[in-house]
Amino acid sequence: MRRSLWLIPMVLIWGAWNPFLRQVPEVRRANDFLRGKDYKTAEEAYKEALESRASEPKIKHNLGLTFLGQNNYTAAEGEFIAATSSDSEMVRARGNFFLGVTRFHMAETLQKPEEKIGKYKEAADNFRRVLELEPDEEEARHNLEMTLERIEDVEKEQEEQKKQQEQKEKQQQDQKDQKDQKDQQNKDQQNKDQQDQDQQNKDQQDKDQQNKDQQNKDQQNKDQQDKDQQDKDQQNKDQQNKDQQNKDQQNKDQQNKDQQNKDQQNKDQQDKDQQNKDQQDKDQQNQDQPQPQQGKQQSPEVKAARRALDDLKERQKQRILEMHRKGGQGRRAPIKDW
Repeated sequence: MRRSLWLIPMVLIWGAWNPFLRQVPEVRRANDFLRGKDYKTAEEAYKEALESRASEPKIKHNLGLTFLGQNNYTAAEGEFIAATSSDSEMVRARGNFFLGVTRFHMAETLQKPEEKIGKYKEAADNFRRVLELEPDEEEARHNLEMTLERIEDVEKEQEEQKKQQEQKEKQQQDQKDQKDQKDQQNKDQQNKDQQDQDQQNKDQQDKDQQNKDQQNKDQQNKDQQDKDQQDKDQQNKDQQNKDQQNKDQQNKDQQNKDQQNKDQQNKDQQDKDQQNKDQQDKDQQNQDQPQPQQGKQQSPEVKAARRALDDLKERQKQRILEMHRKGGQGRRAPIKDW
C-alpha cells in the first residue's frame, strides 16, 4: 500500500528555535496564529516581522509554512529556499524538509509526466539534504522513499502511457494505412470502373460506328444494286426498244421487201405482158408485111444482119428494164419498145 506523506507537527519545531525569537512580540503573535491554523493572519504577521528582521531565515521558514497551509506552493517554495541559506543546520534541515514537502505537492498538481518527475526529483534531493544534516530523521527518510516510489510510479505510468500512445499511434497509423489502403482500393476500383466504363463507351462507340459504317455500306450496296437494277432495267428496256425497233424495222423492211417483190412481180408481169404484146405486135407486123416469095431464100448475110438487129433490140430492152428496176420502182407505165 502506498504510504502517505508525513508533515512534521509544527509544535515540535517551535521548541528548537532560538528563544530570542519567542520573546519578539510580533513573531510570538505570528506563531500563535500559525498554531491556530489562521494561516492568512500569520502570513501578515510574519511579513510585518520581516520588515525589521529581513535577514532572519527562521521567519522566512515560518512564512513558508503559512503559504504551505494555504496550498500556495509557489510562494512557499520561495520562502523555504530562502530558509535553506541559514547558517543553522537545524534551520537548513527544516527548510529542506518542508521544501521537499512543497515540491512533492507541486509535483502532484502537474499534468505532464516529464514535469512531474522533474519536480519529484527536486523533492527527493531536498529530503537527501535533510538526511545529510540529520541522518536519523525518519520522516525525511520516509518521505524520500515515498518520493522515489512516486518517481517509479510516474515513470511506469509514463512508460505505460508511452506504450499506450505508441499503441494508439500504431492503431491510428494502422487505421490510417487501412483507410489509405481502402481509399486507394476505392480509387483504384473507381479508376478501373471508369476505365471499364470508358472502354465500354469506346467499344459501344466503335460498335455504333461499325454499325453505322455497315449501314452506310449496306445502303451504298443497296443504292448500287438499285442503280445497277435500274441500269439493267433501262438496258433491258433499251434492248427491248431496240429489239422492237429492229423488229419493227425488220417488219418494215420485210414489208418493203414484200412490197418490192410484189411491185417487181407486178412489173415483171407488166413487162411480160408488154413483151407478149410486143411479140403479138411484132407477129402482127410480120403478118402484115408481104411474105417473101416462095422459093426465094435469104442470103446468110441478110439472116445474120437480121439476127444482130434482133439481139440489139433485145439488149436495149433489157437495159431499159434494168434501169427501170433500179431507178423507177413503183412505176406502172409500160416502157415503149422501139
